[in-house]
Amino acid sequence: MFIAQGSPRVVKDPLSRHRLFQTFDATEARERVAEVYCPHELKILGEDNQRVDTCMDHVPLGGVSLNRLRYGPTVKIDAGHLQTFVLVMMPMVGTSHVTCGEEKLRAHPGTAAVISPTKPFYQTIDANCDQIMVQLDRDLVERTCAQHIGHDLRHPLQFKLGLDMSDQSSGWPALVSYLITELDGNARYLHSPLVRAPIEHLLVATLLHSQFNNYSEELAAPARPIAPSHVKRVEEYIKTHADEPLTVASLAAHAGVSTSALYAGFRDFRNTSPMAYLRAERLQRVHDELLKAAPTTANVTDVAIRWGFQHLSHFAAHYKKKFGELPSDTLRKQ
Repeated sequence: MFIAQGSPRVVKDPLSRHRLFQTFDATEARERVAEVYCPHELKILGEDNQRVDTCMDHVPLGGVSLNRLRYGPTVKIDAGHLQTFVLVMMPMVGTSHVTCGEEKLRAHPGTAAVISPTKPFYQTIDANCDQIMVQLDRDLVERTCAQHIGHDLRHPLQFKLGLDMSDQSSGWPALVSYLITELDGNARYLHSPLVRAPIEHLLVATLLHSQFNNYSEELAAPARPIAPSHVKRVEEYIKTHADEPLTVASLAAHAGVSTSALYAGFRDFRNTSPMAYLRAERLQRVHDELLKAAPTTANVTDVAIRWGFQHLSHFAAHYKKKFGELPSDTLRKQ
């Protein structure tokens, strides 16, 4: 049973209509789960270390998915860094002992675990622990966060590990319960792209605002006044001319303001400088290019220089600060 505290909605055997697989083979279980999440190490704790009773239900909804996973016996999982997604694990029955970065947590029906993609993650799941898991695309989460705070993220988004499922001031448990109820009914409308997009945004925004993270203070702050037109004009110009040699003087000339006015506009409304904004845009272009490149033919140095980064040690430091990994790690993902 999955139920949000204080909600009349009760879901029995949730998501069972959406069975992805069931297996008694440990290797198959690891490979099938990895297809949804990511490669990981799986160790069965017990006398029969090759036999499991693993069952997984899966509902993809664009940039998010709702899942239910039970391994059967006690298992130990080392996933390293999730990198490309945030994972919220909510035990319905049983317990899971989770380590994410420096934090440790005993997850159970009253306390869920929120796994940040840039922190090392491993866990021991007790026998017969049955969990609802919500997977959220990292790019979607970070893009939504940036939209809500009004500027690009300067550090990788990181959540507090423990999520209180009994906290009635949080909308997360009730929202997940509602979606499961609809998915287990005849809610074909949820698969429409026109409906799916706002559902994605609602899930991500609810998690961002209800679960403490390193941007919670900015997310809770009153909305800033609308930036003046010359700031927006320079932002658009940078996005379309990031591959060209740009200076503060040329940006100010394009906007028709003085360099001091341009600096003041970015400082007051974007909490950054024009050149730092340009650097962030170029870092994003490098990141996008490395994700699409073939490791056997691409070279990080060549890509960095092409986007205007001459000091490679400084480039690598800025890149890791923004994306939580070295550029060579991004390239190796392919």
